[in-house]
Amino acid sequence: MRSPPDKKNQQQTPSSLASAMLLIAIAAAILPPGYPAYVGAYISLAIAFLALLCYGRAEWSIVKQPTSTDILIAIALVTATVPFVYRSEADLFAPVLLLPMLTTIALGLLARPANWIPSPSFFAWLCLLSSLIALLGGAYEHFVLGVHRPGLGNNPIHYGSLAAMIGGLALVGVVYGTSPRRYLFLLGPVFGLAAAMISDSRGPMVGAMAITIVGLVILLFWLWRERFYRYSMLASLAAGIGFVAWIGTGSNRIAHTLDSALNIFRFTGGPDDIRAALYTSAVEVLKTSPIVGVGLGQIMDTAQVLFPGQPETHTLDNLHADWANFAAMGGSFGLLAWILLLAAPLMLLANARVRQDRPIVLGAILLFVGQFTLGISNATFGILPQTTVYAVSLGYFLARARRLALTTPTKRLERGA
Repeated sequence: MRSPPDKKNQQQTPSSLASAMLLIAIAAAILPPGYPAYVGAYISLAIAFLALLCYGRAEWSIVKQPTSTDILIAIALVTATVPFVYRSEADLFAPVLLLPMLTTIALGLLARPANWIPSPSFFAWLCLLSSLIALLGGAYEHFVLGVHRPGLGNNPIHYGSLAAMIGGLALVGVVYGTSPRRYLFLLGPVFGLAAAMISDSRGPMVGAMAITIVGLVILLFWLWRERFYRYSMLASLAAGIGFVAWIGTGSNRIAHTLDSALNIFRFTGGPDDIRAALYTSAVEVLKTSPIVGVGLGQIMDTAQVLFPGQPETHTLDNLHADWANFAAMGGSFGLLAWILLLAAPLMLLANARVRQDRPIVLGAILLFVGQFTLGISNATFGILPQTTVYAVSLGYFLARARRLALTTPTKRLERGA
């Protein structure tokens, strides 16, 4: 008599449901631009919750992955500060703002039960299409409707940040496969930078440039011997210069973006003094409460006391930079949590076999560079599409890394898309 399959083998049976969850979460987080990005983020968060319910018990070992451990420790650090700073219910929301990062773990645990994982080429096509949609939508609002700083219904800074990050991530498709069509993904950073310029937001522009430069340097190191790559890179650079010349016409701010970028960190008597005030208050919190900060509910109190002549400090709900928010609400614990969240993509590369996969290596580095540079002058962690894009993209690379570690060299990494 044939014995029934054991429970372990049943848990490892490939599932179309797990594959569908992964695909929907990625597409929902990446594709929608502007205000619809919030809808996409909520869909991805819901999918992640379902993934944890369906597969979390069977795939609990995901917490041992360095990337997952980083995220969990970061959330624990922020949570640990709450009893020391608690004054109101608002302080309880500090760790809640980081919970979207659990999406990374939820999508990563789908690696084993999924019967296929989207290829880096498929992921890159989503990023390229999304950045193009963002650019076209922003261009329509700006040049046709006359909106000075478009955002497609979203905050222009958030819109520009999303376009910059997603456009840059399209580069992972360049190092996957051998088809000449993969060089089209070089246009992703061009579209992202152009959308950031249309939003007239310096932080996203600088972030887009950082992602583009780092990505191109890595690709140059890997692919310089390929003549078609050299031609494609020159063509994409020409397209980028063309977009800059077209979009930059009539905008004095774009012309001196780099010259004025540091104004947000110093008092000049101009409109950027509010940013300098916010960041100065974060440094002051670190001086007065260096270990646990003052809590999320009191995050604006220091700025209001130190700079009563800045009325914006009474209307804003955060310090508008990741490092400043983490420092104020959690002190050194908070800053360490921020560093761990930024390092989470790089922890994928702890596995020697994963380091041989160029899409994962490039994706991890671009996620780190993008989230770091964008977070210097903007809040990218919270219940926000920016956080969801970061978490979902990292979750995709975590799933790919786990599948790579689980398969033998003779097996294909993907079965399907």
